[in-house]
Amino acid sequence: MKSLYLSFMTYALLLGNADIARAQTTAFTYEQLMEQGGAQLQAQNPCEAVATFQHAFAPDSTRANEFELFGAATAAAKCPARRALAWRWLGQLSRHRPLRMTAQDLDNVSQDPALASLKTEAAWPRWVAAMRRALAEQEAAVRAAQVRWRRETQARALSTPTSQGRKRTRWATAQPGLALYFSSVPNDTVRMPYLVRVPAGYSPARPAPVVVYLHGGVANTSQFGHNDPEVVNEPIFAAAPPNALVVYPFGRQTFGWVDQPAAFAQIEAIVREVQARYRTAPRGPVLGGMSNGGSAALWFASQRPDSFSGFYALSPAPNLPLGASIGRLGQGKTCLQFSAQDDTLYPYSAVQAFYAANQRQTPEWKLQTVPTGGHSFLYGPDGIMILQQALTRLLTKL
Repeated sequence: MKSLYLSFMTYALLLGNADIARAQTTAFTYEQLMEQGGAQLQAQNPCEAVATFQHAFAPDSTRANEFELFGAATAAAKCPARRALAWRWLGQLSRHRPLRMTAQDLDNVSQDPALASLKTEAAWPRWVAAMRRALAEQEAAVRAAQVRWRRETQARALSTPTSQGRKRTRWATAQPGLALYFSSVPNDTVRMPYLVRVPAGYSPARPAPVVVYLHGGVANTSQFGHNDPEVVNEPIFAAAPPNALVVYPFGRQTFGWVDQPAAFAQIEAIVREVQARYRTAPRGPVLGGMSNGGSAALWFASQRPDSFSGFYALSPAPNLPLGASIGRLGQGKTCLQFSAQDDTLYPYSAVQAFYAANQRQTPEWKLQTVPTGGHSFLYGPDGIMILQQALTRLLTKL
C-alpha cells in the first residue's frame, strides 16, 4: 500500500459517497461522520475535516481504527491551529492493537508529504521510533503465538494407528480441542495440513458424526494457513454440532481445491486418515465449504458422491472446478446450496441460471436464497445460524 492515507481514503469511499447536505443535519452516525470527514479531506478542507473527526471520536475514540486515526491526523497536520490534535491521534495510532500495517507501510508513511508539517518537530523521530518498536513487538508476539499454536495443536494429534490396531477396530482416547495433522501426498513433497476439532465428551466407545469443511480464498492464498491461530474463529467450529468431529483441510494456490486434481484426491485421503484415528459414524461424513470450498463440495457431489453422505455449499461459483459437468449431483444424497442475492463475486442471476439449467436432473440439490450479506454472508450476523441449520438438516438424515 502506498500510505495509510490512501488506505483511509479507500476505506471512506467504501462507506459510500459523501452527502454534504445530509451532513448539515443534526443526526449523525459514526460512519456518516467518517464519510463526511473523508470527503472534506479529499476536497482540501482539512480544518473542517478535523472538526468532523473530532466530533466522531468524541463519544469514544477507541473505536477508531488506525486508518481512521491516520486520516484524522493528516487533516490536523494540514490545519496549523490543530496540529496538537495530529500528535494526539498519531499517539493513539501507535498504541492501537493489532496494527494492520508492516514496516514497509511505516516507511511509506514517513515519506508521506501530507505529514510534512510534523516532520520538522522533535516529536516526529520519537513517533516513528515508537511505531517501529510497536511493529517489532507485534511481530514477535505473532511468532510466539504461532509457536504456541503449533505446539498445542500437534500435542493433541494421535499417532498413526498400526494395521493391527485398525484390524481390531480399536481407537485411542483423544484430547478435546483442535489437533493438527499433515497428510503426505503420493509422489510429491507436499504435506497437506488439516485440523480435527475433537468435541468435548468424545469417546472411542461411541461413533461421532464427521463434518468436513473446505475454506474459501484458495485461489488467492499463497501459503497453507495452518500456522494462524485465528482459524479458531472460522464459523464452522461454532456451527458444527457439539458432538461432531470437524475436519478442516488447508488449501493454497498451488495445491488446493480449484485446479489441482491431486488436492481433491487428498481430501478423500484425509477423511480416511481421520476414520482410522477416530471412531466415526458409519454412514460417512458430510462435506461442504465456502466459495472455492463450496464449489469443490459441488464437484464432489457430482464426481465422487460415494465418499460422503451429504453436501453443503456456501457462495459457490455457477460452475464446477476442473471443467466437470453437474451430472446427477449427489446421486440420491442431499446437497444444500446457499447463495446471497447481493453477491457481487458470483452474481445471483448467474447462480440461479446455473441451478435452473441443471436442477431437473438433480432433485436432491436445493438452492436456498440468502437475501443479503454478499459473497461473505457466512461471516455476517446470520451466517453461523444458516450453516448450523444446514448441518442439522444433513446430519439428522444419518
